Amino acid sequence: MTPKSVLVLAAATALSVAAAFVSLKVNQGYATSAGDGLLFPRLMDAVDSVTKVLVNDKDQEIAIIRTGDGSWQVPASDGYSASISQVQKSILQVAQLVYFEKKTANVERYERLHLEDLARAESQARRIRLFKSDDSVLADLIVGKKRYDLPGTITEGAYIRKPGDPQTWLANGEIDVEVELKTWLRNSILNIREEDVLSAEIRHPGGEVVRISKENSKDRNFTLHDIPEGKKLRYESDPDNIANVVEDLEMLDARRADKIDFAAEKTTVGTYTSRSGLVAVVFAVKVGEDDWVRVKLSAKPNAPTPKEKDQKSAATIAEQVTERIDGWAFKVPTFKAERLRRGKKEMLVNKKAGS
Repeated sequence: MTPKSVLVLAAATALSVAAAFVSLKVNQGYATSAGDGLLFPRLMDAVDSVTKVLVNDKDQEIAIIRTGDGSWQVPASDGYSASISQVQKSILQVAQLVYFEKKTANVERYERLHLEDLARAESQARRIRLFKSDDSVLADLIVGKKRYDLPGTITEGAYIRKPGDPQTWLANGEIDVEVELKTWLRNSILNIREEDVLSAEIRHPGGEVVRISKENSKDRNFTLHDIPEGKKLRYESDPDNIANVVEDLEMLDARRADKIDFAAEKTTVGTYTSRSGLVAVVFAVKVGEDDWVRVKLSAKPNAPTPKEKDQKSAATIAEQVTERIDGWAFKVPTFKAERLRRGKKEMLVNKKAGS
């Protein structure tokens, strides 16, 4: 985290902790004999010391690591940038958890609270650990079933236990232990709204070329060009779905681009031109069951000047996004890749006589 990020996180932590204590005072009478306070009392003053976050469930473990320059990376994704907001949120959530009510210490009852051993095949528990640079542990917590009906100002809570301690608790506060890579990655690749797409040309490995366009943004649908005689679109929305590929295009995982083989004979290439003059070339390939893309951005020489003061030019957007994604390949949702790969054969049907 940058120094500014640390200050913001520390301030937010203090406010959340104060709110949690207010909530506890409202709920006096609930049995808590662990100090009637924070699960990790020293964490609030050490949020800027966290350099590693580990989350895991029974199936996988994800590490998020802070580098020497203060940035956060995900090693499992070849060190791609982590979502700073997700890291900050997770540290904050752990820091503000407060003991609310003492629960069972009977191991056989853990399953009801989703706090069973993570080594068990059917375990629903999740674990989060926060570390300092010397690998010392700042917080270690197993998180189970959530509650949304607690009385007081903070109504959310979760069943928790600390590793090595059989005692379980209902804790007051929000806590989300996400064990999916996409949650921890800075996952936006590109976002050209469908309504801002002017045209697209998709070149398929077999040589087929699919062209769509919408000259007037107020038109209902995109036009599919070069429809053979006697054919028509099966669904008027099919060209729209092709245009939609570059809207909110997000990653599920990331790899260095040279680790994914974008061989010409296997790669579909889509060239999208926006009304603002931004050109996005999307290279897509299927590797096993996964769909991977890499993206190149540029601005047309005659790109129009932005009309609004705070609106970025096509050249600025291309430069900023390229700085973030250049040299990387991204695993994307299958539905996005399938829309890009959709050929005319899938989109067209025979016209009925007289139509």
